[in-house]
Amino acid sequence: MSAFRRTLQLLPTLQRSYHVQNMSSKCYVAHPTTHCPVKRARHTLVSSPVPCTSRDSHTTVPRHNATVVPFKLSDIGEGIAEVTIKEWYVNVGDEVAQFDNICEVQSDKATVTITCRYDGIVRAVHFAEEDICKVGQALVDIEVSDEEAENVLPSNSSSETVPVPIQTQGSATSSATPSATPSAAPPPPPAPATPAPDREILTTPAVRKLAADKKVDLVLVPGSGKGGRITKDDLLNYLASAGSATEQVSQEPLVRREPAPIATIPTAQFWNSSPTSQLMGGGNQSEDTVVDIKGIAKVMVKTMSAAQQVPRFTYHDEYSMDNIVQLKDMIKKLGKEHKIKLTFMPLLIKAASQAMADFPMVNAHVNSDCTAITYKASHNIGIATDTPHGLMVPNIKNVQNLSILDIASELDRLKTLGNNNKLSADDVTGGTFSLSNVGAVGGTYASPMLVVPEVCIGAFGKIQTRPAFNTAGEVYAANTMCVSWSGDHRVLDGATVARYSNTLKRYLENPSLLLFYLK
Repeated sequence: MSAFRRTLQLLPTLQRSYHVQNMSSKCYVAHPTTHCPVKRARHTLVSSPVPCTSRDSHTTVPRHNATVVPFKLSDIGEGIAEVTIKEWYVNVGDEVAQFDNICEVQSDKATVTITCRYDGIVRAVHFAEEDICKVGQALVDIEVSDEEAENVLPSNSSSETVPVPIQTQGSATSSATPSATPSAAPPPPPAPATPAPDREILTTPAVRKLAADKKVDLVLVPGSGKGGRITKDDLLNYLASAGSATEQVSQEPLVRREPAPIATIPTAQFWNSSPTSQLMGGGNQSEDTVVDIKGIAKVMVKTMSAAQQVPRFTYHDEYSMDNIVQLKDMIKKLGKEHKIKLTFMPLLIKAASQAMADFPMVNAHVNSDCTAITYKASHNIGIATDTPHGLMVPNIKNVQNLSILDIASELDRLKTLGNNNKLSADDVTGGTFSLSNVGAVGGTYASPMLVVPEVCIGAFGKIQTRPAFNTAGEVYAANTMCVSWSGDHRVLDGATVARYSNTLKRYLENPSLLLFYLK
């Protein structure tokens, strides 16, 4: 018994000695029953003993080689400083991969889908829907592997990295401003470097694979890591800068596409269905309501404030639409054959483009200090569109190269996207001339506001049947349309706009003339 007691007394000392011998390379805990060493994951608390089948065996828990990194809102161009979160596509705990959709945001120009840059797991969501996120703030936190983290965080900044607080999506509403001080907006992506064939490329296999997939020569990508190492952010920033350098307006003819099916949207008469009345929940309310101006409404504030600074003039005329109205049955039949919604508007747009061939000065941009005017080669005609979300002005690119059927198809596409608040930045930028169909809401004359830096805009009223005299002096039922124009009086005079209007009038009153000019 004395030998047995001595063994029991020495047992704690033997256990401690066993731990000390292994602490230099691994972290172990002793099983409370069998004293079997069990490898533990770093920074993980034990909640229950780990079973061990024999004295010499042990169960190993994989080490969690991962780092939580913030996924920040990058500069999406066009001078955008903040966006509104419209919809989340991920939740806390979801696994994500590169180029997966993270969320949909709305700037003061368009709706944009933000895609993921990393492979990992979402550990935090910092904003709720309808919150405002500024460029440079973290949208979500993503847990990535240590190898991935090396690509995300340059080596020389690792010592400055601070842990990112983890939060659940349920607390996102109270965290519109993250607990950590938001970082400043990231600097613009570096300009593409001059090729250096002798330069040694320092990067990881993951970055090389991504570069191969995107067909990018890594020699052209500036590295921000230690010793010029190229990180994944360097490559993605290079791709973004290369994309922004590409001309937004293509000179190539637009390929005709079949329109997407139009979403079912509740409709009502225009006199009681507006974005404002829908927002307020109707016309009857007992208390004053304060509503933040954001999204599409904020765009209108910015656009109209800029337009108000431009001295403009207006010009009105009345067109005979008798010959156009006679084409109504043929237009409907043609639309059914091609499965598109064909109205008079595509014909009006094409005629407006054709008239610009003689008056290029109405299809122009003027710079901010009005020292130079640019006559645009492309006829990118913006169409003021009334949507459930407010006024939008997407534009049809290169109308001069499109047929009337092509224009109708593109018009349907833009209308569908506008109704669903899915217009891209390309759809709403690059316009050179604008038209508004005020007749769609019962209007006749208007005084349209310019879309700066454009210099001319037109508004078509509804087609009305009115008494008129023919060449024999007889009264007949005439189909007429009122047309209104506004011009930048700094660079356009009234006579120029009147002559342009008369040319368009000639085409619409004699649509067969268009056949001689169409290419």
